[in-house]
Amino acid sequence: MFDTMVQLSDLVTTLPGIGEVVARDLKKMGVETINDLLFYFPFRYDDLSKVCLISELAPGEVATIQGRVSTIKSRRSPRKRMMLTEGVVEDETGRIKVIWFNQPYLAKSLKPGTVVSLSGQVDDKYGLAMANPIYEIVSGSETKHTGRIVPIYSLTGSLTQKRIRAAIHYALEAVNQIEDWLPEQVVEEEQFSDIATAIMQIHYPDDWPRCEQAIDRNKFDELFLHQLMFARSRADVVKRPAYSIERDKKAETAFASSFPFELTKAQKRSVDEILSGMSEEHPMNRLLEGDVGSGKSAVAAAAIKACLRLGHQAAYLAPTEILARQQWQELGVLFPDQEVVLLTRNVAEPFRVPASSDGRLKPSATLQKSEVKKALRSGEIQFVVATHALLQEGYEFDKLGLLVIDEQHRFGVRQRQELMSRAGKIAPHLLSMSATPIPRSLALSIYGDLDISILDELPVGRKPIKTHLVSDKNMSSAINLIEREIESKHQVYAVCPLIDPSDKLGAKSVTEFSDELRSGPLGKYRIEILHGKLKSADKSEVIKRFVAGQIDILVSTTVVEVGVNVPNATVMFIEGAERFGLAQLHQLRGRVGRADIESYCVLHPNSVSDISRERLVAMTESNDGFALAEKDLELRGSGNLFGTAQSGFIDFKLATLADVDLMKKARDWAGKINVEDYPDLEDKVEQQYEQVHFE
Repeated sequence: MFDTMVQLSDLVTTLPGIGEVVARDLKKMGVETINDLLFYFPFRYDDLSKVCLISELAPGEVATIQGRVSTIKSRRSPRKRMMLTEGVVEDETGRIKVIWFNQPYLAKSLKPGTVVSLSGQVDDKYGLAMANPIYEIVSGSETKHTGRIVPIYSLTGSLTQKRIRAAIHYALEAVNQIEDWLPEQVVEEEQFSDIATAIMQIHYPDDWPRCEQAIDRNKFDELFLHQLMFARSRADVVKRPAYSIERDKKAETAFASSFPFELTKAQKRSVDEILSGMSEEHPMNRLLEGDVGSGKSAVAAAAIKACLRLGHQAAYLAPTEILARQQWQELGVLFPDQEVVLLTRNVAEPFRVPASSDGRLKPSATLQKSEVKKALRSGEIQFVVATHALLQEGYEFDKLGLLVIDEQHRFGVRQRQELMSRAGKIAPHLLSMSATPIPRSLALSIYGDLDISILDELPVGRKPIKTHLVSDKNMSSAINLIEREIESKHQVYAVCPLIDPSDKLGAKSVTEFSDELRSGPLGKYRIEILHGKLKSADKSEVIKRFVAGQIDILVSTTVVEVGVNVPNATVMFIEGAERFGLAQLHQLRGRVGRADIESYCVLHPNSVSDISRERLVAMTESNDGFALAEKDLELRGSGNLFGTAQSGFIDFKLATLADVDLMKKARDWAGKINVEDYPDLEDKVEQQYEQVHFE
């Protein structure tokens, strides 16, 4: 350690080796104080704990040795155009050759006679040797970078693993100053480590069991705090007044009958739950979760109708311009007597009812943004469908009764709260929607502050999508299917993981695959591309032409994952399918099968591991998004349930959605513990709540 006594509140620059440049790079990672550094956790570990004598080394194994440098020198390799530093290290049982590439300074820092610890893979191609081993000079009985389970941290700029480990080693002088806010009852009954031990062991674990115990303790802390904040949020919601949207069963029935289809039992149940929540005098805070094609939009429309009927305003927030425009058009048709305004980054325009002759939209007069702001504040605009553009300053409401957020995980908590605050003292009811199926037990943990409605059945007449896994050898069958469907006047999506070619990733891009299609047997058809780098107007034009049937094959990135509704499209071809999670594959598949026409999904992987094959086979066997979400969680972990991870209030450092058992424990304890009985815990919840809600 070092002489100066460190405090948790001290800046990291008080530590040896942390100058202005390193401090600046640490700040980019959210680390400014000693306390921040202690809670800067590794993202994985390397097991370098096997320490051997040189005579015990075997080729191919990863091991650690300790010995004395007997010779070392650097020379230039003319053939490989690099500097080689070659040395010999010996102990009482033997000697081994050591080689480092492009590190000539080591010849000066590791002089003959220096005692070193080396970790790396042993090779015997040209005699027993280690190439590019991790090294450290041994100055005591304890090592930091070799001969142990070694933590690996995220890096940026000037940061190195050795620099961070050394800094944390010094910072651990202050570990006993960390207050353990977790109630003793929880620690004892769950047999958790105390916080100081957990922090010590997560950075410098003695062995794997202690490392896992430390990780579980810190994960639980995150999840427990998460659940307590849900309880605090629910309490705050109940305190706020909201407009009571009184129910009118006759009007509700009339609106339901205006749909060109009968609502499913799940839709009717969800509409009833939502309208009942909106009739309360405190804000409804509900998540509508439904599989692809389960009819979330119709349920949301029923809620919007109830709100507008009583003269309140409604806002529908969508994550992309494509989805916003799609919903604007569909909702505009449902509310022919209501002006529905579309607000995106580039345009603001009111909906015009389609002309009866050709079904096309009548020309819309573009509105000035200043007009929209004024009309929202005065209440003249009752209903707006918008992208993130609504989050810009100046958009305030007169009487916002309902806020609907589509694909809610694509919006941050603060963004949602920002919009809620635009309504003034009277809070709007909030309906969040997600097409990412999550098992109900897991959803209760992730969205503990929300009531949940689930659409677990598809509309009558929807046919299951037939999903096929094809290799290069049987690609002709996929080509034949596409030809047959296009000749039947249907359309095709072809989705690729990349926009531009990349040698490193080994996957076909939109540009490569479209060129390949044009030069092959499908080249006789109308093929166009769509991706996120296109200008907004160009994207809209491509979508418009695809909807109008003027494009046979649309080669796209996942920009079509949500919001593109083309009932005439019957084939979804996914190139490089192994690069997508099951949830995303299922979302993409949901772009077809949106009418009563037989539809198909073709999965074409570029390379297949055992796990990716199991995932892709699962896609061919099930059309149930909830079952596939369970499978994806089992095989790949929680990070793949969302394109953009939103775990509720906070971003976890360690915990993931896969930690179901710990989540359940945290939820159970949050229900047992009275926060007011534990001042330290109450302060912690208050501090975190203020930070998340008002930062």
